[in-house]
Amino acid sequence: LLLMSKEIDVRELDFLLRFNIDHNYISPLDFLSNSAWSAIKVMSFTDEFRGLDRDIEGSPKRWKKMVESECPEKEKFPQEWKGKSSLQKLIMMRALRPDRMTYALRNFVEEKLGVKYTEGRKTEFAKSFRESGPASPVFFILSPGVDPLKDVESLGRKLGFTIDLGKLHNVSLGQGQEAVAEVAMEKAAKEGHWVILQNIHLVGRWLGSLEKLLERCCEDSHPDYRVFMSAEPAPMPQEHIIPQGILENAIKITNEPPTGMLANLHAALDNFDQDILDQCSREQEFKTILFSLCYFHACVAERRKFGPQGWNRKYPFNTGDLTISVNVLYNYLEANAQVPWEDLRYLFGEIMYGGHITDDWDRRLCRTYLEEYMQPNQFDRKLALAPGFVVPSNLDYQGYHDFVDEMLPHESPVHYGLHPNAEIEFLTVTSDNLFHTLLELQSPDAVMGEGASQTLEEKVKTILDEVLEKLPEEYNMSDITSKTAERSPYILVCFQECERMNTLISEIRRSLKELDLGLK
Repeated sequence: LLLMSKEIDVRELDFLLRFNIDHNYISPLDFLSNSAWSAIKVMSFTDEFRGLDRDIEGSPKRWKKMVESECPEKEKFPQEWKGKSSLQKLIMMRALRPDRMTYALRNFVEEKLGVKYTEGRKTEFAKSFRESGPASPVFFILSPGVDPLKDVESLGRKLGFTIDLGKLHNVSLGQGQEAVAEVAMEKAAKEGHWVILQNIHLVGRWLGSLEKLLERCCEDSHPDYRVFMSAEPAPMPQEHIIPQGILENAIKITNEPPTGMLANLHAALDNFDQDILDQCSREQEFKTILFSLCYFHACVAERRKFGPQGWNRKYPFNTGDLTISVNVLYNYLEANAQVPWEDLRYLFGEIMYGGHITDDWDRRLCRTYLEEYMQPNQFDRKLALAPGFVVPSNLDYQGYHDFVDEMLPHESPVHYGLHPNAEIEFLTVTSDNLFHTLLELQSPDAVMGEGASQTLEEKVKTILDEVLEKLPEEYNMSDITSKTAERSPYILVCFQECERMNTLISEIRRSLKELDLGLK
């Protein structure tokens, strides 16, 4: 959109996405890595960033303060650089602190498109359901730790479509279940029932018949007839097996697991409502522990993103663990006069969540969290779940959501009991993947700044000529071998490497010539 309204420069966008830099420069400053300094040197050759390298060397204190800040994307750039366009600031940020790019881009989107594009609260399923019909099924794209069929079942209970009433057919696909699914769909279309087909990616051969069946069943069907399908996304484009016809007619819904403590905490609270909060006779104790449990759940789920720094192995914690734990909590509080802390911690840490865990150190970690987040003194408003985030007192359901929005400090590994530097690595990887994906999404014409005057072939030809120009001559092996009579291991390896380099150079030259002929 910004390219079309000429608000940003194509060349700048292309540089931000590709970030091609020569890694030949050694950083003169202790707070900048060599790769960051190389990026700054390369940027200083362009008009927009001329003098950036001199400026940083001239006033290192100001730049150091920004680079080493905890949230550099919220800081202002020193001197005249703070007047640069938003896109240029993104480029400078990618050079200085590549790990903060996900946050910087989020601010960029918020500034250009508005808040509703960055707030990740999920749409209510009932809303999506209103758009479906007998001919447009709902297709869930599964992601780890999220069970979308819960939404279907709870909506079904409200509208009177349940398994007990015989109006909901739930088929989990796998060997031999295709026939069951076909019978269910034929019956549902006649009588106006709902059908859930789980994991259709497991029955690749049957999907063609499913496509025809979906078309056939929705003709002259009962108006209440609905189909809900779920499948995992294919890891590689080559492995897409779901027929286009199914995808085109369906409403596709994906519930990605939330990222960040704020989104996770809201998502955990979203599993409950005012009625659940009011159900227990010991209201304050129940609510306080429930809130701690939600924080605990958000914490263990989100630690996964830190890789081995979070958990030694990957565990499929999901919302089921949380809802069952709350049921257990309710039963125990109703049955006991005192809060049975030991029992509760054992049930949550060793059975509900601990049941997933196979590593002793991870189990110890899980137990330690519960000892921190569930202790007898939390009813006197003393327990801090994160620095500056105290367990709230007795609030209503909406009050808890508002409390989280107001009081939760900004995202940091400290929320999960980790050192602030723990996120640098995984954020850098996330940012690189993000730019890689954005680059793949670019249309071929949008790349390169000369407008669409160059065709794709011309662009390839330009790059091809550049590479051929840079290509060195092959080593003259007879010259090199005659330079010395000595044949020590070191020298032999040198000769071998020269031969290999020759093979490589001649292959590069050969294939480029072939491509050139092809273009002609």
